[in-house]
Amino acid sequence: MDSYFEKGIRLKGTLWVKGAVHFDGDFEGEIYSSDHFVIGKSGKILGNIKTHNVTNMGFIQGNLFADNKVALMNDSRLTGDISTYHLIIDEGSNFEGRCKMIDEAPKTVKEEMEALERPVPKTAKVSKSSSAPKSSASASKSFFPLKKAAGIAAVVLVIAGVTWLYPREGDELEPMIKQGYELVAEKSFADAEIIFKKALTVSRVESRVYAGLGDIYFEDKRYNDALAQFQRAIDLSPANGEYRIKQAKTYSSKGQLKEAIESYQQAVENDPKSGAAFYNMGLLYLEQKDMDKARESLKMSVGLDENSFEPHEALSQLYSQENLYDEAIAEISAAINLKNDKSSLHLTLGRLLLESGKEDEAVKAFKKAADLFPQNFSAQIRIADWYYTKGMLEESLETYKVAETLDSDNPVVQARLGKIYVDKNDNTKAQVALEKAIKLNPKDAQSHYELGRLVSNEEKWGRAQSLLSNAISLDASHGPSHYELGMVLLGREKVDAAKDEFQKALDLEPKNSDFIMGLVLALVEKKELDKSLELLLPISKSEKGNPKIFFAICNVYTKKGYFTVATKHCEKSFELDKSNYKTMNRLAWLYAKKGIKLKKAFELSSQTLEAFPNQSGFIDTLSEILYVRGETEKAMAKIQEAIKLKPNNPYYKQQLWKFKNVKPKSAPAG
Repeated sequence: MDSYFEKGIRLKGTLWVKGAVHFDGDFEGEIYSSDHFVIGKSGKILGNIKTHNVTNMGFIQGNLFADNKVALMNDSRLTGDISTYHLIIDEGSNFEGRCKMIDEAPKTVKEEMEALERPVPKTAKVSKSSSAPKSSASASKSFFPLKKAAGIAAVVLVIAGVTWLYPREGDELEPMIKQGYELVAEKSFADAEIIFKKALTVSRVESRVYAGLGDIYFEDKRYNDALAQFQRAIDLSPANGEYRIKQAKTYSSKGQLKEAIESYQQAVENDPKSGAAFYNMGLLYLEQKDMDKARESLKMSVGLDENSFEPHEALSQLYSQENLYDEAIAEISAAINLKNDKSSLHLTLGRLLLESGKEDEAVKAFKKAADLFPQNFSAQIRIADWYYTKGMLEESLETYKVAETLDSDNPVVQARLGKIYVDKNDNTKAQVALEKAIKLNPKDAQSHYELGRLVSNEEKWGRAQSLLSNAISLDASHGPSHYELGMVLLGREKVDAAKDEFQKALDLEPKNSDFIMGLVLALVEKKELDKSLELLLPISKSEKGNPKIFFAICNVYTKKGYFTVATKHCEKSFELDKSNYKTMNRLAWLYAKKGIKLKKAFELSSQTLEAFPNQSGFIDTLSEILYVRGETEKAMAKIQEAIKLKPNNPYYKQQLWKFKNVKPKSAPAG
């Protein structure tokens, strides 16, 4: 900037200036400028301006002719017409007038200014005299010396302005600039702003001061103010590409992507070897999904900034979005070679390897990320997930615990901890984790489902129904939630409602044998036994290794009173799964009813009660075996234990009456 007119200066007349000028004072008249004329925020012009470039950040009432560019910045005001080759109007500017875009070489300065109509009225000052009025010719003759004198005075003021405003290269300004940028780096923005504004009292032509203020306003999301400051910095140092990049980032943050791209392109024009400009422009193209331009810009950045990992990282992201995993892995590996101690790069590499099916290599990358930065939550989660998918529950649990120490209130961690505890049959810890997961994220359908299953197994029907209903309201397409709700409704003896839920589950997954067996349970309660068998028998042929199907068939035949066929299917189920206590109990009960294999029945029943000593149904089976064996007193004592657990159960009371009053048949051997 060649000269500067500060706030408080008042001029009137015709102003001729050479070089770049920044004007923050008041002026009335006509202005001729050979280069770039900048009206600052405090500037006020009443009159026409003819120049090469003009930037308005203040107030103008008059016509503008710029043979190259007119820029109207935020909060500026112009009342008048524009004639220019290139026009920029910033958001927030106020323009009232007409605009003419020229596409040929401009006329001379004098010709063009004479063609512009001046909107500011002139009032001639006439001195009082007794002489006759002068002719127009003599008036014109006397005007030119006055005009010339005003012009000379203006030129003298311009020269004085240059003298006043050149920065004083002493010990005062540089320490201020250094301190200001140090405060910005420390994010002490308020203190930094005070320092930079103090620096402006020393010099108003130092671009670094305006750029520093721009940085502060950008961080404070005062984007219009930031743009104004960056523009001042650019006006003072047009060749500085860094200021263009900052300006572009600010435009991008405002959503003015076209202007951002233009600023990046200007930065590249100023410095074709600016890798930073190409990199940031590439990121913007990537955000706009313009993959070809993004790739071109990022490749240029990679070539220019050979020691920078960031362009490689961005290229990797681009290739990943295009599912070009080999190229993406190559770029992120190149980034790691340049910045091996950055855990997020190893994390990205692990994700890409995982997505490309290279699980073992992926977990190594995740572990490297966690080793570099143990507090990296994402790395811990990735490792824990990998362990879980591999069925390594203990390793997964320990890693999730580490993640929990990093963020104990993360709903995902609590939900996954709950699921692992469920798989480990640690229901108490599972419930605690799942309850917390739901509290942290009430819209977590899966956690509602898992917790609903747990409390259902404890026959807490009301709580289970509420949880499972919530799970369905959050995700109605989850078949298991409908199935589990059906089981709860059966437990509450709401058979029709249960049947509807089982049917909804089947509508979602028609071939799911668990859902079919759930519907069968409801049909059995409704005494639709033949229909139940019609559903079960076909899948027993297609799923010959499924013990649950044979157990379901066993129960239906038991209800029909076909104990021999029921026993056959129950034995088949037990053969396939010897750890199922419900199957053990049913088989022991059938042996007792048929009066066969009573020793085996007693062994099976004892095993069930050892595992579930307070399960009333299992107690009833043992009492039946004792009764059939002729041990009536023991049978009555045992059934009374069941009655204490379920005092309102009529069947147990009927059993007690039978044991007291009906003599058992003689027990067969075995």
